[in-house]
Amino acid sequence: MADHTRHRYFSRSLRATALAVALVLPVSLISPPSAQAAPAAVTEEQLPACSDPSVPEDINHASIRLEGPTAGSEVAVDANGKIAINGYLHKQATMVDVSIEKTTSSSFTFGPPPPGVTNWSASWTTSMRPPHLGPVQVCSRAEREPHRYAKILRDITVVDLIPPSNVPGLTVGTITATSAKVTWNAATDNYGLAGYEVTVDGGTAQRTTVGTRSYSITGLQPSSNHTVSVVAIDLAGNRSATPATASFTTDALPPPPDVDAGLTLDPDEGGALASWHPQPANETSYRAYLDGQIYDQFSVEQLCVDGNGNVANPCTADSVIKLPIEPLEEYTSYAFRVEALRADGTVARELAGDFTTMVHVDEVSAATTQTTASEASQCAGAGGDFYIAASSRATVPVPAGSTEVFLGCYRASDSSCLDAFLPPSGEKLLDCADSITNMLFAVAPTGRGPVIASVDATPQARLLVPGATAPIAWCASGACATLLAPIAETVEVVALAPAAAAGTSWIVVGAAGIGIGVVLGVLLAILFPSTIGVNGLIEYPIEHDVDFDTFDNWGLDEGEWYNSLKVYAEVIKTTKLVADQRDLAFAWDSSEDSRLKRIIDAACTAQRGTQGKAGCDDNVIVYVPGGKNYRGEDLIYTGKHIVAAMGDGGFPQPPTRAVWFYPARSVNGQAARAKGYDHGWFNDAQFKPNACDVRVPGQTCDEFPFWATDQAVNLTGQVADLKLVPTTESLPQARDINSFYGKCKVTNETKFVVLPVKPWVDAGGPSFAFKVSGGGASLCMTPKAP
Repeated sequence: MADHTRHRYFSRSLRATALAVALVLPVSLISPPSAQAAPAAVTEEQLPACSDPSVPEDINHASIRLEGPTAGSEVAVDANGKIAINGYLHKQATMVDVSIEKTTSSSFTFGPPPPGVTNWSASWTTSMRPPHLGPVQVCSRAEREPHRYAKILRDITVVDLIPPSNVPGLTVGTITATSAKVTWNAATDNYGLAGYEVTVDGGTAQRTTVGTRSYSITGLQPSSNHTVSVVAIDLAGNRSATPATASFTTDALPPPPDVDAGLTLDPDEGGALASWHPQPANETSYRAYLDGQIYDQFSVEQLCVDGNGNVANPCTADSVIKLPIEPLEEYTSYAFRVEALRADGTVARELAGDFTTMVHVDEVSAATTQTTASEASQCAGAGGDFYIAASSRATVPVPAGSTEVFLGCYRASDSSCLDAFLPPSGEKLLDCADSITNMLFAVAPTGRGPVIASVDATPQARLLVPGATAPIAWCASGACATLLAPIAETVEVVALAPAAAAGTSWIVVGAAGIGIGVVLGVLLAILFPSTIGVNGLIEYPIEHDVDFDTFDNWGLDEGEWYNSLKVYAEVIKTTKLVADQRDLAFAWDSSEDSRLKRIIDAACTAQRGTQGKAGCDDNVIVYVPGGKNYRGEDLIYTGKHIVAAMGDGGFPQPPTRAVWFYPARSVNGQAARAKGYDHGWFNDAQFKPNACDVRVPGQTCDEFPFWATDQAVNLTGQVADLKLVPTTESLPQARDINSFYGKCKVTNETKFVVLPVKPWVDAGGPSFAFKVSGGGASLCMTPKAP
């Protein structure tokens, strides 16, 4: 362990020197306070630092006096978030600067000496914004002779006693029978806001970040009265003096959907199932419309099933027509109409109704991520050294000697190692240890390897559970704290950083130390003294049978393939865990291992938009289709279709299909619609003949790329691949794709990687999806336990 605590590698930026590990946010987000917030700093080249041990210290030095604030006192910031500092110095001395930790001012106001002080001195005053609240050290310096300095160091505690302003403009809108959405305008504060607290009917308060000024209230009763209140919370934990309040009444429960007798509409999150009884004596076909646009036209026999869901032959009045309507957007209202046609094409009857699709459930709730982000900002601003999210408090040991600032937020007894390098700036090699770095080693994966997978197996429960804790540096208002949370939560919290007015930098635990955005060039030089070869196919430095929990020597030359390796590791580990959980006849062997690496290489090359081979870039979202969807519903034929369309385990044919590895989401298929194609585009004469020409009872036409991407039809210059699959797989696939979009935050035009793994589909493994970021890989769509 002694060797493991010696070296730590720090880097604020991954892309500098092309080292792929850190998540990089705009520099302004993680820099010290701007000139507007604090006086200009004296540069290190001009004068030695105030902490320079060669500078003598003397509280009663003849050259300089520090009158206020007094040692050990509590000093409150003023209405501008600053504290006043004053003293006097000998007229033969020159005032150099005053600093509060890393914030330095060389701007002073001079005047006559105070009463009772010799005329051979002058008074000086300045005001500064402390870098954080809580205990700080004030340092004032003067120069009496060239290069001979006098300094005074004084410990004080900075407090903020001024609450934020009341929250303005609270309104309630989008009221339904069971929900409402509240919005408000920004509050102000003298030192800085941490976020807002929303309370409904006096219940448990819910936090939001400083940049999130809306909240959706759900689970209400129809025709019920409610009161919502919102207060602002500043970095000191002060709350607005008077909560903003608003009252509202939910709508009455709407009447049942206006559905014609005999028509049943069963919505889900990614589609709906329309059902009705046929009248074969008078009807030969049907024409369906969705929101006024033709959706499908088919014969009576095409979708006619019996009471057991099997194809009905013949189709009788006791049979049922079941039409899957997909893909649809979640929580969206749709109007459906079907015309029953006679043999001559005239309309025998019409059936119509409205429905609203359902909402997906996030892997990590929005309330959890909002609270964690807001409280992490408050912890940093209050002078805390580390914040442990609620979901990690049972597993992360608080270092001995730590002082609690508020629940989850602590000041460490020794934070000198990290303090010297926060906020992160540049790449540095550390040779130090403190209470926080020791804590990070304590929660690191076995073997001190990087966090490369977001799940671990629990043998007793045989379930997928959250994996290792992922630490990040969380910097708000110029102050930083180490945030610890499960990696799935950390990935979501990082995405909220801009809304929380914060910056982040990953802290990755490695075999040789701890790195904020590990400097891979240095780390790899230690782990792999000789160059790792890239000859033809990438030579990954690990194999599929490696125990990823204990593997610590991983990476590739100069980090170019680092993210590709994370993709590989997450796929291997997740499939192994799920296969064991479900007793699937699936195992990796050398040939399939090689194929997986080829597919990842091809997909990452498409993601980078380059020729030849390239490693994946940062912040990639990956969807791995299966023989079942993530809920365990059959998708075997649909999954095999995706695999076949992308080369059946090899390279896509024609090779131009490689762009299909990296599509973008297109809500409601609008990319195709904008080009004049509708959902049944393959029925147009220009695309015939095709694999879906003949409508086989019980089967429907499946296309890849998905209709809801920017590559559907022939938008990439090549026609989408078509195949007939069982109609029963339509809605399961819709649920899979819609959940992937929702759970993994794939918004309109967001690009993502499709990674078809042939043996996984053949074995009937479920779909899953994950995100790759600076700290590792995290499942965002987890297969449900059987």
